[in-house]
Amino acid sequence: MSRKKTLPSIAKPFAHVHSMLAVVGFTESSAKEGTVYELSFRDPVTLKEYPFRVYAHTLENGMTHINLNEAAFAARGYVPDPVADAADDIMVDLAQYLENGPVKKKSASTSIEHAMNGQMAGNEEDVKRLGHVMAKMPTNAQVRENGMIPDPIQ
Repeated sequence: MSRKKTLPSIAKPFAHVHSMLAVVGFTESSAKEGTVYELSFRDPVTLKEYPFRVYAHTLENGMTHINLNEAAFAARGYVPDPVADAADDIMVDLAQYLENGPVKKKSASTSIEHAMNGQMAGNEEDVKRLGHVMAKMPTNAQVRENGMIPDPIQ
């Protein structure tokens, strides 16, 4: 597969590499040396699938290295142009994701990092409000008495 653009060789922490490849749709599998990530592309005309592979290697410093120019279709031979073009587009996006993370849209609302801080309540008022809400919730025994099944234990 010929590339229109030279893609970078990237070394990042494994968690970053793995999550970015998963965001794009790749699945992980082990190989003799390193890890192989695979994504299947389907030809819209023949409906034949073409598995595309990206190879990752762990460096001595613990970082995960990916040379995006080594990525290729698993089967040697003819690959339809629409499939090759789709793989090229994915690889350009993947390079951007690995270097910078996914593009984040600016929002006027509360950021996810701020909202998803691992706490149920942000201040004392919220704690009191949640306490009143929880006090009104039926217990598992009361739920069973009403012929219902309680939520599973988390």
